[in-house]
Amino acid sequence: MTAPDVYTLTRRGLWQGARASVPLGVASAVLGAGFGVAARQVDLALWATLFMSGSVFAGAAQFAVLPLWSAPLPLAPIWFSTFAVNARFALLSASLTSWLRHYRGATPWVVSGLLGEGQWAIAMGAYARGERDLGVLVGSSAVVWLVWMAGTATGYLAAPSLGDPRRFGLDLVLVLFFASTLTSGWRGPKDLVPWGAAALATRIPASIVAPEWQVLVAALVGASVGAWRDTRR
Repeated sequence: MTAPDVYTLTRRGLWQGARASVPLGVASAVLGAGFGVAARQVDLALWATLFMSGSVFAGAAQFAVLPLWSAPLPLAPIWFSTFAVNARFALLSASLTSWLRHYRGATPWVVSGLLGEGQWAIAMGAYARGERDLGVLVGSSAVVWLVWMAGTATGYLAAPSLGDPRRFGLDLVLVLFFASTLTSGWRGPKDLVPWGAAALATRIPASIVAPEWQVLVAALVGASVGAWRDTRR
């Protein structure tokens, strides 16, 4: 008879997850610094920048809404853009259900709120090896969150002394981040169809689609074309 799995959350698991996330932390710090510089450029206050990074904790969504940051705030496009960019986390969280259901209180909610692709991959690798210590995911997420916050603050405070961020290539952080995110999902030449449709949608004149809605419209067009393509397979 097979012994039942024992689900734990230990200090050993915390350290295991933290150590495994050092490379992720380096990347998160650089990306956070880029976001801090970008937030300073749109005159976002330091407290608001740190609050956004700490509560949203999603680089893609945060970068996506910065171009929309103007007075008065276009709340609907910001909310929809954030939802569209972060929708993938619903799938990641769902994949953790068989693990998180063994924990009570605020633990599953905190873990879900700090979830990221890198931390998820580290934790699921441990789970696949038979480990059931949620500390791996908590420790990994804590490290990435802390360095993300530190990077954001550093980038924001250093922005004035940096001058033109293009001298250091910081203006490319957003482009490179989205490029790496895009290419990581590459499944073959057929992906060029929805990608191309989304790219073309960004060229719709502002007289037809307001600039603050263009990212969301492009995402919906790309998703719709991709869904249509998949139904024809």
